[in-house]
Amino acid sequence: MAADTENTGRGQRIPLQVSRNCVVASIQIDLSDAILRQLRTDLLGLVASSRSAAVILDLSGVQIIDREDFEGLRQTMSMAAVMGATPVLCGLRPGVVAALVELRADVDGINAAADLDGAFSLVEDLTADHEGPANG
Repeated sequence: MAADTENTGRGQRIPLQVSRNCVVASIQIDLSDAILRQLRTDLLGLVASSRSAAVILDLSGVQIIDREDFEGLRQTMSMAAVMGATPVLCGLRPGVVAALVELRADVDGINAAADLDGAFSLVEDLTADHEGPANG
């Protein structure tokens, strides 16, 4: 299942797919307010229709991100969490991480992994904690 990824009259779209009960957004383009709004609409719609347990935002293609764009991603992640999907970021480049921290972006409480495989593993760990009562 994939969302429309064509460059339409509404602008570029970030490709989305459902894999292993996760909506995966592969962000390979520079972010803008319009792209973030379209991502939010597409991603939340796919979370609702697929009933996915998690959302993974793969930022491995992002060279630069400013504080405002990062806050937009955080808001989208929060919305997905309210819909019941565990949000995870992956693929952040060291320079991007350094810039976000230097810009005092709110990075507290973010679930993050180095790459997509790590993100899927993290999702398994995080969702296993919520699937049933603890043993012991």
